[in-house]
Amino acid sequence: PDGLKHARLQRFVAHRAGRPKLAPCISMKSPKGSQGKTPQRSAKAGGLRPAAPAQSPRCSKKSDGRRRPADGRTDTPGFAQLPRFSPLLHVGNQFAAACGDFDVVISTVRPFALSGEPAPELSSHTLYFNDEQGREEAAQAIVASKQIAEGARLVAKAIRAGRRTLVHCEWGQNRSGAICCAYAVLHLGWSSARAIAHMRAENRKQRKYNGQFPMSNRCFNRILKTLEARRAARR
Repeated sequence: PDGLKHARLQRFVAHRAGRPKLAPCISMKSPKGSQGKTPQRSAKAGGLRPAAPAQSPRCSKKSDGRRRPADGRTDTPGFAQLPRFSPLLHVGNQFAAACGDFDVVISTVRPFALSGEPAPELSSHTLYFNDEQGREEAAQAIVASKQIAEGARLVAKAIRAGRRTLVHCEWGQNRSGAICCAYAVLHLGWSSARAIAHMRAENRKQRKYNGQFPMSNRCFNRILKTLEARRAARR
């Protein structure tokens, strides 16, 4: 029996020696914390690592390397033409006066040079008032109404004289937009809704920036509606 066992062992060893050598088996069990994900081979270490989670499109980097747009305070040139009000009329942000060639600049905030320094010398007229995003108190709304109406008067005077005109605020979308819309309402006979729609359309067509919500101040929009009613009452 011992000789028979020895002969069988010799045949088994000879048989294994003639078989091709198999590669080590890699376990396909998911690493801890990566259940349901296909393991990926690490190019650096040659081992396995969990698959990276897919990025949300909102968080993904742009594949063409472009930078995200600036916000409305800092994009340049930072202004838009309002051709249906007048080809001479433009509305913009605090850098717009430094970026364009304007004959008249109506400022609701201090204008800035491209260096980032205040440049009050760029203003032809100053009509300062706050934009509280529609949360204006009664006294603030009264001031805003007066400044918006005065701004419309100054725009009308400049346009009649053939002057290339800019109305600007910090972002170029509420205070300055309200003055330009008031010009259309009081001096061109437009409805407030139509004027606001044109301002919004040209802002979105000609500028691209983060926080782009032109004519979003409901208090200013109500002021425009009131100015429209006053104009109708005078007829």
